[in-house]
Amino acid sequence: MRNFLVLLGNKQTGSLREDLLEQHVQHLEAMSRLGCLRLCGPFTDGDGAVMVFSGHSAEEVEDWVMQDPFIKERYYGSYDIKEFTEANESNRWLMGEPEA
Repeated sequence: MRNFLVLLGNKQTGSLREDLLEQHVQHLEAMSRLGCLRLCGPFTDGDGAVMVFSGHSAEEVEDWVMQDPFIKERYYGSYDIKEFTEANESNRWLMGEPEA
């Protein structure tokens, strides 16, 4: 599986509808159960959010993002998907890996 960072931006101003929030949470729960959503959350400055997925391709991740009610209802007006290489203790923080 490959790793993808999704940045959500252009958030609507005003109040968030409770039903939309509930639909969004249900979507996150479904993605988590599938094992593809690793973590997510809003930025503390209130301007956007981040999601981290494991998937086979950017296209697969985009399909998941497009199913999110926050995107479908344009609560977030934009998103950007970036693939990244995870550095961690088990891969010795990518020491010895060729540069990307």
